[in-house]
Amino acid sequence: MARVTLASIVPRQKDAQALLAAMQGSLETPLNVTDVDGRVLYGSAPSSDAVRHLVSYDDKPLGYVEAAGYGRVIADVLEHLLGKESERKALGSEVLHLYREVNLIYNFSEKLASLLDVDGVARLTLQEARHLIVATDGVVMLMDEPSGALSAVASFGDVFGSVGAFQRGVGILGRIVETGIAEVVDDIEADPGRAIDGTGLRSLICAPLKVGDRVSGVIALASSERLGYTAADLKLLNTLGLQTGTAMENARLFERTVEAGRERERLMQLHEAAEVARAKLDSEMALAARIQADLFPSELPVLAGYELAATNRPALRCGGDYYDAIRVKGSDGRDQVLLCVADVSGKGMPASLLMSSMQATLRALLGRLESLPEVAGESSRLLFATTSASRYVTAALLKLHPESGQAVFVGAGHLDNFVLTGDQRITRLSSTGMPLGLIAVELPFEETAITVAPGDCVVLYSDGVTDAQNVASEEFGDDRLHEVIRATAHEPAQAIIEQVVRAIDQFAGEAPQFDDITMMVLKRLPLTSS
Repeated sequence: MARVTLASIVPRQKDAQALLAAMQGSLETPLNVTDVDGRVLYGSAPSSDAVRHLVSYDDKPLGYVEAAGYGRVIADVLEHLLGKESERKALGSEVLHLYREVNLIYNFSEKLASLLDVDGVARLTLQEARHLIVATDGVVMLMDEPSGALSAVASFGDVFGSVGAFQRGVGILGRIVETGIAEVVDDIEADPGRAIDGTGLRSLICAPLKVGDRVSGVIALASSERLGYTAADLKLLNTLGLQTGTAMENARLFERTVEAGRERERLMQLHEAAEVARAKLDSEMALAARIQADLFPSELPVLAGYELAATNRPALRCGGDYYDAIRVKGSDGRDQVLLCVADVSGKGMPASLLMSSMQATLRALLGRLESLPEVAGESSRLLFATTSASRYVTAALLKLHPESGQAVFVGAGHLDNFVLTGDQRITRLSSTGMPLGLIAVELPFEETAITVAPGDCVVLYSDGVTDAQNVASEEFGDDRLHEVIRATAHEPAQAIIEQVVRAIDQFAGEAPQFDDITMMVLKRLPLTSS
């Protein structure tokens, strides 16, 4: 994956630009951001007392922040954004890769259970291994115990089927059988014990076929081009090798000895132990999911002249998104309502606990703070003080006076949400401050004032909506979302949400959902003529 740069963050991401502008405005100091070549990415020229602070990621210098006073804090924030951008880019491919890997291993185990011939097991192993590990050639070899000779049972490519037998302890493959330890050889020609001369192969990854501690053979994948096989590739091949070794042992002994039955019984015991462990994990996940479900409002407030609907569909059993709608009395005695859509960092029980803390904090502060920026600032301070440094919350907060339609919006590091006006125009609601609980520095939050007029729709959502991907790794995106909202704006709020979710599912097709989908729609009903 391409390395992130300051140029991919500062000039291209509106949230980063808004954050820098907010910090510059709050600190009332000139601010300049450049890359390592001196190209200006933000600002124009620093003040005479500006200090230059290095911005780096993965120990690589990427640019500089030139500012007086809080320049180091700004540089730290940019380094954090670089880290989050790298994580965001990696997340989609990583989750999809892990999903395929787990699914492959699960299906592989099921298929192995139905095979009782050595050749079939070897062919299936190579077929499944090629799905996730790049290779031009591959082989499964079994060892003859008395002689130590290795002979191919199944192979693909032009090399391993024609090079003849190998020997335990001789060459790369023989070394794997001798030691029982999987290896990656990045440069076969530079390996002193290669014993694969004249084959044209450059890189090799191989793992032993093991039954318990006994090595019965080897599986090897190779490439005619120089590749960098990873530790993850080695772990996967090792797992396949362990499963294949057992399956081959069962096939070889099935018709000749009762020991095969005992081996199957042993495997069943391992399977039962795994089922017990999985049941325990399922129980813990179910508890986290129940805690999380109880945090969502059982019903949304009914607002005269408005429709309000919301949905949450977690990617896993226990997600990290949250929404709420809270009635509150203003200082003038008028009814107000706070709408919130938030994305809590992480998943599972930690995310559920942070979500619970977020909800309790919001509800407590709304009772004593009138200003929405103050609510956001105090929430951020309290969450930072009570959670680990890796935990934070992005949030879209909207406080509405239903009678007048006047509202204020605060975006805490959240992606752009929007209002669709009655005449089909999109008004973006952009981030106005840092994520809640991210850093100890109390940077002020700004607010955006809007009027929700009759016929307008306010759409608040998490990034699981626009970042949803199809099998080609294309994202659903803002434009498709705007198109669906425009086409359904005349329908009830609940129907609008259902149409968006349906459109996402049709777009994604068979691709797995890798992030939570959360959306809230507030629709002010058009005025009717009497």
